[in-house]
Amino acid sequence: MGQNGTREAKCIKMINALTVDLEDWYHVCGNGGYAIPSKWKEYENRVAKNTQKVLEILESYHVKATFFVLGYIAEKEPEIVKTIAKEGHEIATHGHFHQRIFDLTPEEFEEDLRRSKETLEEIISEPIFGFRAPEWSIRNETPWALGIMKKMGLRYDSSMVPLTRMGERHFPVFPQRMETPFGNIIEFPLTTARCLWERLPYSGGLPLRIAPYCFVANNLLSTNKKNQPGMIYIHPWEFSNDNPKIDLPLRRRLMHYFRINSTQPKIEGLLKHFKFAPVREVLNKMRLW
Repeated sequence: MGQNGTREAKCIKMINALTVDLEDWYHVCGNGGYAIPSKWKEYENRVAKNTQKVLEILESYHVKATFFVLGYIAEKEPEIVKTIAKEGHEIATHGHFHQRIFDLTPEEFEEDLRRSKETLEEIISEPIFGFRAPEWSIRNETPWALGIMKKMGLRYDSSMVPLTRMGERHFPVFPQRMETPFGNIIEFPLTTARCLWERLPYSGGLPLRIAPYCFVANNLLSTNKKNQPGMIYIHPWEFSNDNPKIDLPLRRRLMHYFRINSTQPKIEGLLKHFKFAPVREVLNKMRLW
């Protein structure tokens, strides 16, 4: 992002959403033993150390975020959740056992969501309003998930991706209300960039780490010029260079480790050049809340 682009970004008043998927280094979906919750106690816990680093970075830039917290982590490390809430960040749920929605029945999903929501609400003594599915796993075949969320008192979801392979091309590109049998729920989808007839992810995870900073910043700026907020997402384990290595298939190994050193400088660049807030605050400013 050049000097003119930086000045232009600072002039944009749109507030974007900053989100953190609070999970540990071994929370990988669908990969043998690492996807079995009963084995998680065998692995070294690094979530507290890595989360503290994220909190320190956010504090240094005076930015608040939404933390989508795994219920499993909240049960094991409730003090982390209390600290996050005490520092003024929004607490939302990432489910309990880091299971993709399309791998669950409606009954299994409802039980997993209920357990995570009740665990978090007991810890912070406040209602939980938001949810993000592991691996953005809402698909055409799982429309029932939004209804279950609404029935359980959630007000927004952030699990849809408007891409052919990762989600569905017809999914919303910007935040909007979605109908369910139990009333409307707000969907805040993954922020993507237009590329011919498709869209490209760039706002978190491997795509953020691969893309040049100028590409990320210019596309976020383009979204803001449309009077729409973007959303950036990160994981605490992306701020550590010495996490234990997992034996994963090549594609997932790239997603988990490739260019992990680039996460922090890119995030700090975005925090310097753009305005961010928790999801709930962004939706309120859009008058969707």
